[in-house]
Amino acid sequence: MFGIYIHVPFCAKICDYCDFRVMPANSKLFEEYSSLLEREIRAFNAAHPEALSQARTLYLGGGTPSILPSACLERIFAVLKDCCVRVDSLDEVSMEFNPESCTEESVQTALACGVRRFSLGLQTFSQSLLDRIGRRHTVERGFDALRRLTSIPRAKVTGDLMFDLPGQTVDSFLSDVDRLSDFPLGHLSFYGLNVGERTRLGGRVSRGEETVDDSLYEPMYLGGVEILEKKGFARYEVSNFAKLGDESIHNVNYWNRGEYIGFGPGAHSFFKGRRFCAPEMYPRWREYVNVGAPDSLLTYDELNDDDILTERVWLSLRQRSGLDLNTLKSDGIVVSPESYQPWVDKGFATVDGGVLKLQGRGWIFMDSVVTDVLNACSRK
Repeated sequence: MFGIYIHVPFCAKICDYCDFRVMPANSKLFEEYSSLLEREIRAFNAAHPEALSQARTLYLGGGTPSILPSACLERIFAVLKDCCVRVDSLDEVSMEFNPESCTEESVQTALACGVRRFSLGLQTFSQSLLDRIGRRHTVERGFDALRRLTSIPRAKVTGDLMFDLPGQTVDSFLSDVDRLSDFPLGHLSFYGLNVGERTRLGGRVSRGEETVDDSLYEPMYLGGVEILEKKGFARYEVSNFAKLGDESIHNVNYWNRGEYIGFGPGAHSFFKGRRFCAPEMYPRWREYVNVGAPDSLLTYDELNDDDILTERVWLSLRQRSGLDLNTLKSDGIVVSPESYQPWVDKGFATVDGGVLKLQGRGWIFMDSVVTDVLNACSRK
């Protein structure tokens, strides 16, 4: 399968934990960004005239796509359609929203453009925690956005939460999961906080002004899983839960090593067996587009056989579908049972029909399982 990703680098405010290549929103750049993005898409389409018409998913992420003015969003969809992307017949068209920019106008513009899946970044329903991590929206604004999106007929809605935040208790996080899953949405994600050294929060942690209690990670994660499973959400990836038919097709394509092309500053791609990304800093991305978006200015991550094997093992084990040991064997790769049997004996994994899957507390130790399996791989 082939997907398209559009990276919108703007945010109304950079969150204290954010370690992504985003920038404070500057309305003077919105029109320029849209123009540059159009030229980048057209340059790729000219170089690969058959590719974009094969797309089955489209995802607008960031940053905050919902911060873009209607005219800019409409322009992006117009150039995609002009380059043979059949937006109306795609399997999935997704767009990320933040509560503060989830307005009636932004939602209606997205719907008119063809968006049918809305991803809402909420993080928590505690106002003190929102303030502590530098989020701009209020709890009530978050609820307003949820009510607005879940009232759209036939739209799919996913809500995102974070856990192991500084000052967050297990009860507080589980309350967030419980409240969010009571809304009529079909998908929910929650992610453990990763404190980046370069972030404002990372600076406070390194100075001892904030602390993150890692001992709470496991009870928060496992407790959240238990709540969601009781409410009909199935874990299909380590951090993603969906009711039947509401899984993210675009993201599953990533995890299955499907091809996709990314547009925008720092957007990553996996195309014709190669991983690459555009310049990350906005000024350098602008220069890249202005000289015709040549392949020579892309950053390539050349994959050798070991890299590909690492991706296959890691991406498979993070999914409900698991790692197919028989498929690896048919490709000349044998995994010694000694690598995963201790995890099976602990009840952290199962092997059924030659497929290794995590279960229970095994999801907490996913990275260790991946390492053990990779260390035990041998080639015929």
